[in-house]
Amino acid sequence: MMPFHVYNNELPSIWLLGAITSCIAFAGLVFYRLYLHPLSNFPGPRLAAATHWYEAYFELVHNGGSLYAAKIRQLHAEYGPVVRINPNEISVNDAQFHDELYAPHPAIRYKDPALSALLGTNNGSFGTSDHYLHRQRRVAYNPFFASANVAAAEQIIKHKVNHLCDLLWSRRADSPNIRTYLAAISFDSFFTMAFGRPLDLLDNLALAEEFNSTVELLATSPPVYKLFPSLLILQAAERFGQDERDGKVPVSRSKSVPETLFSVIKRSKIADEEKTSSRMSHEGVEMFMATYTSGRTMLAGLYYLHANPDVLDTLRKELGQAYAGPTDELSFKTLNTLPYLRAVVKEILRVSFPVGSRIPMICHDTMTCRDWDIPAHTSISVNHRNLLFDPEVFEEPYAFRPERWLDKSNPIDEKRYFVVFGKGARGCPGKEYSMQLIQFTLATLVQRFEFQLSDETSFERDVKVARESLVTAPSSNSQGIKLSIIASRG
Repeated sequence: MMPFHVYNNELPSIWLLGAITSCIAFAGLVFYRLYLHPLSNFPGPRLAAATHWYEAYFELVHNGGSLYAAKIRQLHAEYGPVVRINPNEISVNDAQFHDELYAPHPAIRYKDPALSALLGTNNGSFGTSDHYLHRQRRVAYNPFFASANVAAAEQIIKHKVNHLCDLLWSRRADSPNIRTYLAAISFDSFFTMAFGRPLDLLDNLALAEEFNSTVELLATSPPVYKLFPSLLILQAAERFGQDERDGKVPVSRSKSVPETLFSVIKRSKIADEEKTSSRMSHEGVEMFMATYTSGRTMLAGLYYLHANPDVLDTLRKELGQAYAGPTDELSFKTLNTLPYLRAVVKEILRVSFPVGSRIPMICHDTMTCRDWDIPAHTSISVNHRNLLFDPEVFEEPYAFRPERWLDKSNPIDEKRYFVVFGKGARGCPGKEYSMQLIQFTLATLVQRFEFQLSDETSFERDVKVARESLVTAPSSNSQGIKLSIIASRG
């Protein structure tokens, strides 16, 4: 029997009606955003006010994406310090307002839910929009990043750095990819401190590169965020979280052994449902991913030091006055007393500014900037980069000049302008740990080895920040920073 088909003449009409209805609804939404929305009177491109597609174009399409931050700077130059950059967000370019928006406790600030959702870690502090829940979670793990616990991690970092140096020297003839080694030491040092066990990534560079590439992809490619929320890293954190819950990882608190992240949270006063391994693993994932920026910063640091030999010479002279020889064992305590070294690290962080995303916050009260009253419940952001390159504060802001941090005749207000790690209740909790890791690793490397910067490395292509997403990155056609070890200084 031949199949019998019935053609429904009503279907095209239904589709047409649906299309017309959708167009009317969209037109109504655009009309509301342009003329009736609480932000309708704020300056900015009409297309940005009408739809998120304006932002999406610069983040996803234009010259490889991650370029909306640069576009926003152009908008500020055109429209002024207060600009509407999407239907629901106001961008402000004002240092004083930055202090107000990212104020510490007791100021009440909610993170924009869209930013909180980026990594898929809704149970971690980064993934928490609510002000009060975020504060509870932050207070619970704060002792992990306390000065005493960071100091207790010194032996971990020393061991990793010494192993790094041994490997680089023994493999120097093979032109090792220093980027991967620095990523390995960044991830492994933190993982050992946080979870009580090493990943031994320096001996498994393939896994180190997998971690590094995964985090880099997640943090610099917006379309990927929700499709692949760091499954590899999440599994690792959950595994060690389960080990600790089962008592396989010893809980130790001493001057030479840091207390693990999960141990700190479990002894806190936070509710029991916040102490499950699955919940705590989200905290671990977020912090582990954040260590990606340390490896990137150290690689940029080696570039800037060797592209500016006068700075490198001055740094080595200071280290030479503190230590008898290049192979002497360095220490946190002594390095922290070296002003030029501290200035070098600050300047490396400033010019490479590893965290590039604007951090939109929501205040439940009206906020005032200049002549503008920004309505309550509005997403508001101030890009930290604007402060780091403010020409009124940093003379020749794009020049690498560590001496600027030591100029007593024109001191920099570091509390206001050194915002590499963010600011306020949502600022990076691991600032001290990161500073110690970067400082110790770079000091050891330049003490022990002579590096040569490849002529193939281009500042404009391989070093200069060109993309600003959750973290910053050079241009999409970057070939990486290439360095080789040519001699031992010991």
